[in-house]
Amino acid sequence: MPSEMVGPNIELMEKNRDIEGLINALEHRDCIIRKESVVALKRLKDIRALIPLIQALKYEEWQDKYAIMGSVRENAAEALGLLKDKRSVGPLIVALDDKDEEVRWKAAWALGNIGDESAVIPLIDALNDDRWTVRRFAATSLGRIKDERAVDALIYALEDSDWHVRKYAVEALGNIGDGRALEPLITSLEDEDRDVRKKAINALGKMGDVSVDPLINIFLAGEWHIRGVAASVLGNIGNKRALGPLISALVGKERDGNKYVRGKVAEALGNIGDEIAVEPLTLALNDPYIFVRNKAEKALKKIKSGIEIINFDNGEISFDYPDSWEIASNNETRKVVTGNYEDHIKFFINKNTELGDLSSEEFREIINSVFLIHDDVIIKKTSNKIDEMDVYKIIGDNINSNPSNRTMIASFRLDEVLYSLWFSGKKEYFVDAEEDMETIIDSFKINIYV
Repeated sequence: MPSEMVGPNIELMEKNRDIEGLINALEHRDCIIRKESVVALKRLKDIRALIPLIQALKYEEWQDKYAIMGSVRENAAEALGLLKDKRSVGPLIVALDDKDEEVRWKAAWALGNIGDESAVIPLIDALNDDRWTVRRFAATSLGRIKDERAVDALIYALEDSDWHVRKYAVEALGNIGDGRALEPLITSLEDEDRDVRKKAINALGKMGDVSVDPLINIFLAGEWHIRGVAASVLGNIGNKRALGPLISALVGKERDGNKYVRGKVAEALGNIGDEIAVEPLTLALNDPYIFVRNKAEKALKKIKSGIEIINFDNGEISFDYPDSWEIASNNETRKVVTGNYEDHIKFFINKNTELGDLSSEEFREIINSVFLIHDDVIIKKTSNKIDEMDVYKIIGDNINSNPSNRTMIASFRLDEVLYSLWFSGKKEYFVDAEEDMETIIDSFKINIYV
């Protein structure tokens, strides 16, 4: 085969991070190569490709002859969303009117991922798109941007003919948290679709105390899976008005007949943390189902341990802690509390509000580097997201120390605030302290998030 007929090796260029070569391939006469190059650039997420990707997003009439060019544009939209550069907002707004449905919904997603407020009105307009996929991602993105200008349009979207759109409009309204959405969200508790009803419960949970009464009503009258979700949300809100209905559902004559619901009720009572729940939770230890018994046991430990973040402001922390922990002196210039577990494990807690443009991924790399600098062997790391909060946990052993030391770091990022919990000490004592450490981590997560 003549050499001029051989196309560029996109796979090799991606492996070698040949950004310039991939950018050149975006204008190759073979449309398949254009697609392969834009997909590779999407995976590499290199800012040098920004302008070429913006150009690749642009629709031109000649592209109608080649169906694959729609795929080029949709992948370009997704790649721009991953780069999160505001220079692409204008072109992505234009792409909301693209002929191709895939391009439109990926442009809507990308605008939400970038989070620029100038996209709010175009995204509101996209809620009227004739394709539900576009309306769904427009709703999601409006919820991520959290601009109150979108509230009325999202409330209107609760009447959308497609359940996907209603579901994500509900979620978006919960993220924005505007009081105008309270009554419409209550109405959505009666939506014909189960997923929409579940999302409505979670959205109301983000509204706080004002949603307690409607949540209690749905807890008392809903289907079993809805009752379970309502119980969890009531527990996260933590309002004591929910104690009576929850306790009645756990034990006694009005005990809920579903084991899953009773388990979620026990968990909710532990999260509320009121000692009035100790007796019913103790009775629940005799429940015929192990799921309920386990949840009741954990709830009792949480209530009795008394772990609760009372204050976390300007770097100062005060909290109740298990009897096996005690406050120790600290000579560091930063304001941080240190605790000990039988003099073998130290516990540090800190708050950082000066993250700047540091991404969650970059922070994780920094933490990983800390372990490597100290010659620690990373034995476990987990990363996940709870709604808008990034949660990261890493455990490592320093095998060069004698005896071997273990460190566990749990970090919680909410918006531009980073909370870090550090546990460090002799490896052999981590097993004994594991339950206390996990309880502290869980309690801290609940308190800063709710």
